[in-house]
Amino acid sequence: MDIARVIGTIVATRKTPSLDGCTLCIIQPLNEKLENASAPLIATDATNRRGHDEVVYYVASGDAVFTGLQGEDIPVDAAIIGIVDSIDVIP
Repeated sequence: MDIARVIGTIVATRKTPSLDGCTLCIIQPLNEKLENASAPLIATDATNRRGHDEVVYYVASGDAVFTGLQGEDIPVDAAIIGIVDSIDVIP
């Protein structure tokens, strides 16, 4: 699980049926100091409650298939699974 900032959304009029109702977001992975950690990527939003510039946490699969919350396989590389309320780094 990693953290990222939502920097945009993607609108797709045609997509695989398992993605119907899913929002596609562009996210910027972050490090523990909330600095950019790597290149932006596309993630589905399982929460459907995120906003632009919001910090979220996400999971990334190595095989381009994510098992959704209802147990269905969704063909994605990354999925947003929560919104970050606060971060406490313990030295």
